[in-house]
Amino acid sequence: MKKIKSDRCMEGNIMDMPPGYEKVDGVETLYVQILQPTDFWGVTTKIQPPLARTGGAAESGCYVCLPTGERLCAVDYHSDIDGWRKQILLGAEGMGLLTGEITGEDIVTSDGRTYGLSECLTEFY
Repeated sequence: MKKIKSDRCMEGNIMDMPPGYEKVDGVETLYVQILQPTDFWGVTTKIQPPLARTGGAAESGCYVCLPTGERLCAVDYHSDIDGWRKQILLGAEGMGLLTGEITGEDIVTSDGRTYGLSECLTEFY
């Protein structure tokens, strides 16, 4: 995994792993394709009434850039883990946005693709 600080995905130095690589009790991370500034808000509020009853969701300050050039934004959520996971996944699906989840050494996308994290770049902001 390569870590960079920039406004686009490009080569950088090998550094830390992205959010979700190491599991944290009480927090889960999904990756969501954010194409417009309003997409995060849309993904978290598209499904009404909200499925999550407690807790919250926030961007984690990191993108995973797939070898195809697609950028997925890390979104952490806590408390009602199942509710937030469903809220984000269904919201993204309803907006036609790709999602992903880190599983072991890979990121698996909602359309069934799997990439090794070593093939991807991280972008911290």
